[in-house]
Amino acid sequence: MNVVTTILSLAIVASSIAVLVGLVMLLFRSRRRKGARLAAGSAFSALVCTATLGVILGEETADASGGKGSAPLVLENASDRMETASAATVPGSDGPTTTTASQLRNNAEAIGQWCEMKAAQRTLSHQRDAELDTNPSEEARKEITERYGALQQELTMNLASQLGIKEWELNKLSMSAPWPTYCRAKSKGWAVVTPELAAETSRSDAKEALAALKAFYGMSLKGGRSSYFDNSRYAAVTCRRKAVDDQHLVGCILQSFSNPSSWDVFVVGRLQNGQLAVAPIDGLASSHITSVGDLNSFQAPNAPRARLAEFAGQIDQSAVAALFD
Repeated sequence: MNVVTTILSLAIVASSIAVLVGLVMLLFRSRRRKGARLAAGSAFSALVCTATLGVILGEETADASGGKGSAPLVLENASDRMETASAATVPGSDGPTTTTASQLRNNAEAIGQWCEMKAAQRTLSHQRDAELDTNPSEEARKEITERYGALQQELTMNLASQLGIKEWELNKLSMSAPWPTYCRAKSKGWAVVTPELAAETSRSDAKEALAALKAFYGMSLKGGRSSYFDNSRYAAVTCRRKAVDDQHLVGCILQSFSNPSSWDVFVVGRLQNGQLAVAPIDGLASSHITSVGDLNSFQAPNAPRARLAEFAGQIDQSAVAALFD
């Protein structure tokens, strides 16, 4: 419609100019007849174009307001799965239902399906790379790339259809929501600490997490359980508890006379099932604590147990560095 309205607007301007020219011609006796015809015809044309433009703009306004005011209701079934009935009616409802992307942001089933789709896409990528390695010709490489690209896109389209949203909505949602964090946690067998759980964590929870972490780091260093926990290089463990914004943090550092390690900092959260969890704020802390083995939880003798987790939020790294310095 933008093109049509632009053309009509230009036509109205041109007709108005023509009316003015016709009126000027009326001042000259020899041009009066032509001027009258030009002014009258141009005025009629301007009126027609103005009326047409008004109708079009009125329809667009009605469509926009109608689309917002008559949005169908969203239903959720007993298993917490969002269902969409685009061409059918849900029993007991007054009409079709739709699912919006925002409703799927924290939907566990949708996140799980997306993680499975990404794993399938990674498998396709590995297969594509293997075929590319054995097909050096440019034509073959192009065909392979396009074929696997189409297969990956088909997976995305199918999942979007299952969730009842458009493909671009799924792509936008997966980039704005912390879905990759949930996928990483699932692959490791870890929990997930959300910003909401972190904000609800108490000071006593943080003290308990500090005790668990300090005991585990001390035990690991004493036993020299990995190349990181090297007791010939480090002599002791120092741990502390801090808070930044609404997040409780605990961190530990391995001490030496000349070159201590970096701080390993974790966000503390109390999971919904009551378990205490700590989430490393970066990959380095994650690699350090798991250097002793493929852990999903840890506990030293006579110390609390803590689950390892991924943090599904943002961390002010500069503030953390200032606190743990």
